[in-house]
Amino acid sequence: MTLRPVCLAAGFAGLAFVACTLAAPLPSTASPATLHTDLRGMRARASGSPFEVPHAMAGSGTGAWTPLGPFGGDVDSVAASPTHADIVLAGIAPGGSFGGTLYRSSDGGSQWSAVGDLAGISVYDVAFAPDGTAYVATQDSVWISHDDGSNWSQQTLGIDPLNDAVSSLAIDPANAATIWAGISDAGGFQTVNLMRSLDGGSTWHDRTPPHAAAMTGTGIAIDPADSDTVIAVFRGDFGGGEVWVSRDGGDTWDNRTDGLPGTPVNAVSYDGTRLLVGGGENFGSQDFGLYTSDDLGVGWTPLHGSNWPLLVATAIAVDPNDTQTIAVATDGTGINLTHDGGASWDVGAGGSGALAAQSVRYAPASSQQLFVGASSLGVFESSDGGAAFAATSNGIAELSLYSIAASPLDPTQLAVAFQGNNNGGVFSSADGGATWAIEPVPPTRYSKVGFSPAGVLYAISSGPSTVAPEGLYRREGDGSWSGLGPDQGDLYESDLVALRFSNNDPSLILLGGADFGVAGNEGTVWRSTDAGKNWVKQYEGDAATFVSAIEIVEDGSDQTMAAAYTGTDTPDQGGVLRSVDGGADWAPIYQQSTYLQRPNLCASAANAQTFFLAAAIDFSSSGLWRSVDGGASWSPTGWSGPTIAGLACDPFDSHVLYIAQQSTVRAARSSDQGVSFTPFASGLAAAGYPTQLAIAHDDHTARLLMSTSKGSEATPIVNGDPIFADGFDG
Repeated sequence: MTLRPVCLAAGFAGLAFVACTLAAPLPSTASPATLHTDLRGMRARASGSPFEVPHAMAGSGTGAWTPLGPFGGDVDSVAASPTHADIVLAGIAPGGSFGGTLYRSSDGGSQWSAVGDLAGISVYDVAFAPDGTAYVATQDSVWISHDDGSNWSQQTLGIDPLNDAVSSLAIDPANAATIWAGISDAGGFQTVNLMRSLDGGSTWHDRTPPHAAAMTGTGIAIDPADSDTVIAVFRGDFGGGEVWVSRDGGDTWDNRTDGLPGTPVNAVSYDGTRLLVGGGENFGSQDFGLYTSDDLGVGWTPLHGSNWPLLVATAIAVDPNDTQTIAVATDGTGINLTHDGGASWDVGAGGSGALAAQSVRYAPASSQQLFVGASSLGVFESSDGGAAFAATSNGIAELSLYSIAASPLDPTQLAVAFQGNNNGGVFSSADGGATWAIEPVPPTRYSKVGFSPAGVLYAISSGPSTVAPEGLYRREGDGSWSGLGPDQGDLYESDLVALRFSNNDPSLILLGGADFGVAGNEGTVWRSTDAGKNWVKQYEGDAATFVSAIEIVEDGSDQTMAAAYTGTDTPDQGGVLRSVDGGADWAPIYQQSTYLQRPNLCASAANAQTFFLAAAIDFSSSGLWRSVDGGASWSPTGWSGPTIAGLACDPFDSHVLYIAQQSTVRAARSSDQGVSFTPFASGLAAAGYPTQLAIAHDDHTARLLMSTSKGSEATPIVNGDPIFADGFDG
């Protein structure tokens, strides 16, 4: 594997990123807490009633957080041991980049647990020697295990230790002491892209072909009858790919790229007669598909079918008992399977069609059992040769969530939005997070979920627009989803993250974000007055701004509104917009003298005119402001602290605020309207970095919800005091 480029606006926490960048995840954390599951695979279970309140939690306390799930994560590679069939390893690489880990199963993939030795270290490839010795390719060299993956030791490659990410591995089928490794090009800084060890990984030597520029080594295949015949494939970070063949163990190389599309090459397989290579990249429609050669690449023939909807192949697996059966992983249309050597294909075999598959492997010597690693959704397994695939990610708590919401009519109705590398989706729960089900939304990146006052679930898609238009989607009564817009064109042109419904008018919906790409990069507010049938861009701000939160003064009129926005260019460095005519016109009402980044808004439980604003003021700290006149004026509360990723106002006590922080103390609580905060993070030590806060409540009880880079968390919040309408609320 390699660092895969994300080439869309991330829209993370209200901040629009550049069009193309190597995916970089949030910082990693310790191993997640143990979760439970039901029999449906795509669901996660947390112990206890969703509203069970510990005795010590009455009032304030320090929080009593528990993980809710759902399970999943960006699995780049998964493989089963040849000596112990129940041992399966899955490598996590968030967005194909750094900060992942390794998960291990000792029951054939039913349950997983994180491997401590590799905490925070992305794993791009897993390989087993015939004797069960395990090797993993990581962001930091090659690691080896001699005890079925329980304990690991790092190997020294002899190259720059700051640029020693290993993308692929291959073990010589005739001599297990010979190991090949494809090395990441590190953005062009690492020119050693292929290495070989002849002593089981103790020492390594450069075997890089003489290509003109550094390219990541994405795959190696070795002739099972001739250890000197090696095929190595490569890809650039944002385009281009090569195939090289050596007949002398890497002393000399022949470039066999001619006849191929010239786009990234991701995978290779060779059985001594037939050479298969797969490749492509979603960004820029860099099609490749699957090619075959019977003369070691002198000539090439496309093997993909005309029915392939996506020509982006990420991995190849050949049935160990039938060379005519080939499984190909695709980055968005699941597993394509042929039983006749490629004459015909079952596209999205076994119900896998929505998966952004990054890995596919047959269990050793088995034609029936296959394991698939997928972006976001984790591990899938088939026990019938690919006729059906089922999720088997129980315990893999690595799903990167961007939003969480609860229905105002039923606090047990929850939803989360997740994003992977140019893919994503929505999970929902009908029982407070005890179980989760994947929603049938288009497999795009989702930045926001929200329930309308009527309890209808909505989600904002951030593309790719080649899969489905970006914009707002709504769940219909039959469980299907409808796209509502706004749609500015065929390209990715609207990056939206803010969603606000009117509590008085079911036809009024507001969206916030920014234009993107050919549409520009100005902050925007969109309004629909007919429940999403039509949209008007009511506000378009300065360049390099981004609207991340919208609030309405709840006085029954829907006339006064506030919208917080990020600014990155002088003189507009972020602030608050205000409308006094129902969202038809907007104007900056408060602007910072320093950067205001990723702002959040919440409204007081007692006074409709009181809003709170939390935002980062630099790259490591945040501030908090309060308005008591519907956003017309703002004053700092006096607090400053770590970067805030979420803000929530307590529904029962108007003095109480909660913040989510991107620091070791994940959450904090204020009982004086934001003047000071105390830690509210008990149970969050193993949680991911927060992305949003939300509150699920009825008339008497409530839970604080948090979406994170590793799933969701919840804690009861119970207050015996009535809502205050005096003091700080003005």
